[in-house]
Amino acid sequence: MQNNVYIDIPRDLTSYEFYNNVIFQKNKAKIRNEQNIILDFSRTLRVEPVVIPNLLCMGYELRKQYNRAAYVYIPDASYSGELKNYLYEINFTKYAQEFGLYDFVSSPYGGLEGKHIDPICGTIYFDVDDTVDNISQKVEDCIVPFADEYLYRFQSVRECKQGIYYVNEIAEFLEEMILNCKQHAKSFSFTTLHAKYSMKKIYISVSDFGCGFGNTIRSKNPYMDEIDAILLGVYKRKDSKVYGLYNIIRRVLNFGGKVRIHSNNAQVIFTQRVLREFVDNKLFEANGFIKYNLKRNIPFDGVHIEVELPLERRECRV
Repeated sequence: MQNNVYIDIPRDLTSYEFYNNVIFQKNKAKIRNEQNIILDFSRTLRVEPVVIPNLLCMGYELRKQYNRAAYVYIPDASYSGELKNYLYEINFTKYAQEFGLYDFVSSPYGGLEGKHIDPICGTIYFDVDDTVDNISQKVEDCIVPFADEYLYRFQSVRECKQGIYYVNEIAEFLEEMILNCKQHAKSFSFTTLHAKYSMKKIYISVSDFGCGFGNTIRSKNPYMDEIDAILLGVYKRKDSKVYGLYNIIRRVLNFGGKVRIHSNNAQVIFTQRVLREFVDNKLFEANGFIKYNLKRNIPFDGVHIEVELPLERRECRV
């Protein structure tokens, strides 16, 4: 193909690499009308599940900006079979083609081989017009295979603590994050849910193409930056009886997990290490929080939330 602009996808496409490498290349590229945009997966061996919704939203962003789909290049080589299989099983290939987000330089199906994803995974599309009942049904359909085929093996999931089963809380997390996209962002969203046996983790990722925290809050607070807007959005519903982002984050940190929230050009990373400061709303007093947990000037439209939960959960109450 001629007149190409390549975005080099790293060998191990983690969330960190997506924001600090892939998005950086996209924003730096100067693309002319006659040029093709190609995501080059020729040296990529692994893609983390939390990145899948981000890749789909980036495809939407590129198509909207340049009025054409970007291309995905995965070489027809023996080592790329597992990657193709992964993208196919996690539904990236399906949505990329169904919504015209990406075209493929070579067949996305040729040479599918390698082990299946362990143990189960999936990506779901939620339209802005989906009803609450429709969202609940899609979430239930997504959760049931985890409960029936995998999660029951773990004692922490089978146990009932304070009247709430772990798997039910995952469903609550998903519904709340998706409803936030619908009600506040007024946007479609992609959601990936993936339990990884080998790493004993559950990954949940929700990406939308809405206005972000800052644009929502600046109607009343015009001088508020994106970081402050994210934290205000989190703490605004602290005392709510429904989940809300604050309660989701607190529960995840209590389980020993991690939450990353990216909005427009900034992100906040919540880890178990800052649980006490998070609960007391004193994050900016935490040693190292500003240096290690806040990231600025990474432009990527919308809100993108990632959750990592250990399957063998450990309560860390404060």
